[in-house]
Amino acid sequence: MKISRVGNRGILFTFMELEKSFDCVTNVYVINGRKNFIVCDTYLGPYYMREVKEYLETNYGKKDYIIFNSHSHWDHIWGNSEFRNSIIVSHKICRDFIADYGIEELASHATEFAKEDIDIVLPNITFESKITFNDEGVEFFYSPGHSEDSASCYDLIDNVLFVGDNVDNPIPSYMCWNNLDKYKDTLDKYNSIGADIIVQSHGDIMDNKIIRSNIDYIVKLKANENMNFKEEDVLKKHIYNLEYLNSCTTT
Repeated sequence: MKISRVGNRGILFTFMELEKSFDCVTNVYVINGRKNFIVCDTYLGPYYMREVKEYLETNYGKKDYIIFNSHSHWDHIWGNSEFRNSIIVSHKICRDFIADYGIEELASHATEFAKEDIDIVLPNITFESKITFNDEGVEFFYSPGHSEDSASCYDLIDNVLFVGDNVDNPIPSYMCWNNLDKYKDTLDKYNSIGADIIVQSHGDIMDNKIIRSNIDYIVKLKANENMNFKEEDVLKKHIYNLEYLNSCTTT
């Protein structure tokens, strides 16, 4: 686990467990709030979240926790059970998807990635458009794109935007929803926020230029423009996106 500071009150925990199988790292982003630690995504289970909690409480003292699930995919929600008595926030569709598919995804990936038994714990507070914790200067808002159930976390005090899987460098990767109009709307909203720092789930922190790069890609996808990528890893993501979108139009 690598630990980095983000802005004035953010802490980024970067885990490497998915690197071998999926060629990516995974971030858990925490805002050290006034009364709460705001934890964006809970990764692969309590084993990892106990490490996060130990670091936070050793360095910043005991606080309550507010947990945010950016979307329902298994590598973002398995650690919810470590916080079963805390506030766990997500978009309504995200909660529905965890309820519908969480057990199935656990069965598919537990043997390779679960360090211990995992309980699927659902969010206990949901929203449709946005929800704001004014005392903490934090807003969660619906931002569909990578998936239909995606949402984002905006730190209004530090001007830091956590985008989950909606943004990648240099193009969005491994799309799980085919509504490119809604995806572009989300990226346009990100761009209008003008955050100083963009935190994504599976890569380095970036500035707002990455949003414009992702918008350009979605625009070209919508227009069916031919795109040539020399980097093998970027080409792999692009081919995946094309195949996924094509499968949506032929089924």
